[in-house]
Amino acid sequence: MEYLVAGLVLVAAVAAINAALTLAVMRRWRERVSTPPATAHSHGSVEPDSDPDLGIAAGARMPAFTAVTADGVTVTRDDLAGREALIAFLSLDCSGCDDSLPAFGERARELRAAGGIVLATVVGIDAAESELASRLAGIADFVVPEFLDAPVSNHFGARYYPGFAHYGADELAIAAGIGMEGLAKSAQPSAL
Repeated sequence: MEYLVAGLVLVAAVAAINAALTLAVMRRWRERVSTPPATAHSHGSVEPDSDPDLGIAAGARMPAFTAVTADGVTVTRDDLAGREALIAFLSLDCSGCDDSLPAFGERARELRAAGGIVLATVVGIDAAESELASRLAGIADFVVPEFLDAPVSNHFGARYYPGFAHYGADELAIAAGIGMEGLAKSAQPSAL
């Protein structure tokens, strides 16, 4: 009987150590993933001591893509063609994404009033049913939920959240950046 009790105590001690190490590794991993800027969440790599960019260069052509919105509507590049387009790349794991919604909403309203169109992607498990996606429904013409592999964001080349890109009617990027501040630092949109 004493051996049984000693064995159970040993197993409990090993399990506690395992849990503590797992939490430490997860904490370190989260710190590593949230590389600068502090509000950006990465799904790419960054060179040390460099300012990260979204991954969409001014003048880059909008890639061909096909996505399904939260409402089940299929959207493609052709649906955005011929009009200025504002595209948001957001993640459920990104606190900066929530913080950027008021400025994004204002910019989206201005663009839509000028005849433009707005697309927002939301990356995360259960993105379609998320509060973020429901808040975007009143801001964007199309809200595309994405799983963790982020196929639409990756297709565009967006590497950080929150990321924003503004394309002209000719499907060329006018401006792109991390956070609304990053978008404002780029070339000013022609419709605004």
